Amino acid sequence: MRTLCLVALMFISGMLGAQERPAAPAHVMKVEGVPFFLYAVPAGGYEVVGKAATVGHFIRLAVDEGSTVKDKAATLVKMARERQRKGKVPAFDAIILDLDKDKALAVTLRQEDSLAAKVLRQEGVPLYFFSLPDADYEVVAEWPADYSLRAARGLLYDKVRSMVRRALEKEKKGEVKPFDAIIIDPETLSETLIRFKK
Repeated sequence: MRTLCLVALMFISGMLGAQERPAAPAHVMKVEGVPFFLYAVPAGGYEVVGKAATVGHFIRLAVDEGSTVKDKAATLVKMARERQRKGKVPAFDAIILDLDKDKALAVTLRQEDSLAAKVLRQEGVPLYFFSLPDADYEVVAEWPADYSLRAARGLLYDKVRSMVRRALEKEKKGEVKPFDAIIIDPETLSETLIRFKK
């Protein structure tokens, strides 16, 4: 009986340890007046109407080392509007940027609140990038951008992944308190680790 209880306790603690970090709904920011979804998708659903940017656009943005991520997002929105003006993409409500697949999608929204979003995860951690949580939270830690970890020439996806890995490593070593999610500032790439209030 004692062995059975021990096995059950190990199973329960394993399940608790494997629980997913909580994520709150979010509201995304507008870039050049357009809702911009990065590490997020529209909460009420959407329909893809075309590509907001081409491979050539992505290459131009990648080699632009002088602009911030926020500036590059503004440039991407302007490119999408130019594509719409030329008839290469129909009218759209928002842009979803998928860094993992190097895709910028022009979408129409199926919801009344055009800024409501469901956040996505990197390495299992909910990321609020160009968005903020719709829930109360406390700040666990705040870090400026660390360019020793993320070379200026690196792709944004790789930079974000290294940011999350650094936070997870510090949490594992006990150098930072447990956290639920990360807010990334699109202007400075500074990080705010947060824990949601119960």
